[in-house]
Amino acid sequence: MNAQFKSRRSRIGVLAFALAGLFVLALLRLAALVIFDGPRLDSLARSEHTGEAELAAVRGPIVDRFGEPLALSAETRSVYARPARLFAGSTAAERARLAALLGMAPARLETLLMKPAPFVWLRRRIAPERAREVEALGLDGVGALSEYKRFYPESDLAAAVVGLAGMDGQGLSGVELQYDRYIRGEPVELTFYHDAYGHPIFDSPLALKSPEPGDRVQLTIDARIQSLAENRLAEEVAASGAKHGTAVVLNPFTGEVLALANVSAHPDPVRDRLHDSAIQDVFEPGSTMKAMLASIALEDHAITPSEMFYCENGAFRVDGRTIHDDSPHGYLDLGHILEVSSNIGASKIAFKLGAERFYRGLRTFGLGRRTGIDLPGEATGILRKPSTWRQIDLANHAFGQGVAVTPMQLAVAYSAIANGGLVVRPYVVESIRDPQGRAVLTHTPQVIDRAIAPAVAHQVNVLLRNVVYGPDGTARRAQVDGFLVAGKTGTAQMVNPVSGRYYQNHFVASFVGFLPANDPRLVILVVLYDVGHGHFGGVVAAPVFSQIALGSARALDIASDAPPAYDTASLLSIDRLLGLSPKSGATSSDFLPGTERVADRGGAGANATPDFEGLSLREALATARRAGLNLSVTGEGYVVKQTPAPGSPLAPLPVKLELASVDDSPPSPTTRELARGPRRNLSRRVP
Repeated sequence: MNAQFKSRRSRIGVLAFALAGLFVLALLRLAALVIFDGPRLDSLARSEHTGEAELAAVRGPIVDRFGEPLALSAETRSVYARPARLFAGSTAAERARLAALLGMAPARLETLLMKPAPFVWLRRRIAPERAREVEALGLDGVGALSEYKRFYPESDLAAAVVGLAGMDGQGLSGVELQYDRYIRGEPVELTFYHDAYGHPIFDSPLALKSPEPGDRVQLTIDARIQSLAENRLAEEVAASGAKHGTAVVLNPFTGEVLALANVSAHPDPVRDRLHDSAIQDVFEPGSTMKAMLASIALEDHAITPSEMFYCENGAFRVDGRTIHDDSPHGYLDLGHILEVSSNIGASKIAFKLGAERFYRGLRTFGLGRRTGIDLPGEATGILRKPSTWRQIDLANHAFGQGVAVTPMQLAVAYSAIANGGLVVRPYVVESIRDPQGRAVLTHTPQVIDRAIAPAVAHQVNVLLRNVVYGPDGTARRAQVDGFLVAGKTGTAQMVNPVSGRYYQNHFVASFVGFLPANDPRLVILVVLYDVGHGHFGGVVAAPVFSQIALGSARALDIASDAPPAYDTASLLSIDRLLGLSPKSGATSSDFLPGTERVADRGGAGANATPDFEGLSLREALATARRAGLNLSVTGEGYVVKQTPAPGSPLAPLPVKLELASVDDSPPSPTTRELARGPRRNLSRRVP
């Protein structure tokens, strides 16, 4: 009996122990479910009764400075499918009707539905009425959501500035990318209940918030000037055979970009919005560099405006290489070096300045660094450290070879000359306002650096008028009726990217200038890429500048001013530039071209030295030209002494003239060239 009882107790103990163990295991499993798998299981449970969808926000509009829309958004519907449910709940004929409404072949629809994905887009951004027709089919697994389609009401106007927005509403380029966080608004992630069939219940308490629309962006761009620039540029691209062209119009005092045009010979709507040549492409500026060289040399007191430079009659050897001018010249001063665009004269100025000072000056003008414009992808340009420059490099940089700039960098540098020496940051967005009209962001002019003193800027301004109005100026086609213009041409050979050598028949032609020169309101740059030989900056770019400048001045109601006579406008001493009044009663014939007061002085014969005493510098130069003489000039004003004396036999040496001002004399013009040869065309880098 006892043995039987003990056996039963043992079995009960084992069973109790087993049950206790099972209970402990159940508790452990329950703890694991709650602690480790609880969030996942809770999410799975919620997914059986709730769903999520994103309601896109409408992107804010982009408008020009006067409110003309350049980018807008319109509501559309995008149709989606859940393939498994659609296949299970529809026939082939029903799916064929769906394909017809979506404007696609049935086979294409079947291909989309065969993708191994629980969700596929069938057609995005279609008209709302078409989406309602699709929904009216009542197919299980097919639905539609609201999205917004970006469109550009002015087509490709200012395309590179405005940029492009992608299919999902994100900015991809231009202002659309740079200010995307303001423009895109605030989309809403909706969580909603759905019924047993998966149909959303949008009146559930989980779907209460509406998306916030994006902010309104107002540009500095003037659509009238932008359209004018693009049209004139397109005409010249076609006429000259250029691959593409760029034009920039700036307010030199504020940095506002009034127009930024990029025109290709082979337009591509998407590429033209994704790539902005004005800030992302670099080119060698050619002779437009000479204005910056002159400014830096004058600012550092390396030269004076009347200093003479021997231009080697058109050929100058440096480091075993020959630098050429378009025409042979003897002695030229700074004004005439700019006027005739002498590479040799520019090289000799650079030698006096030195590599280190030239480099520092170019950096101060903004070369080799970004301008800071509020657009994405800006290039820095190419400006090597002066420690790497050889003598030939210093010479080449003087006329814009071996240095690369963006069009915007060049326009900003000339703005500094126009505005009195300040480098101002350019910008394209004037202000941003939220949907309630409150200011979110406002841009104001920002000075980055001072490049040159106001007096030097004024002096270079005056000298640059020679290029447009001088008898040998390279930019006479840049003249604008009723306005005084200052500027500089540039023509640079393009580099072969394979060989690293310069092409002989591929050029970049440019002109950059400002008007009215007496009170600059506009800086305008025109660049034409990959033109053939003979299409110089003064031939193809300067006329485009003139057309854009005239139209822009009229659009902005800039008061017309008749250009003063060439000599009185451009051949003034620095004292005159600084506002010192002449004490003279000189008549205009003292300065106007073709009104020399004296024909032949002293009755000197053909082989005798003429009488220069008492002549103005201009009259002395004209007399020397007629006699075929070179001059060596010191001082300003009128000739008070000459060597050799009048009537002396002609000698191969220059005639030395000493000039001085007297109280009753007019201010003397800037010294001009001492020797000038006939013009000739060369297949080389030219102005």
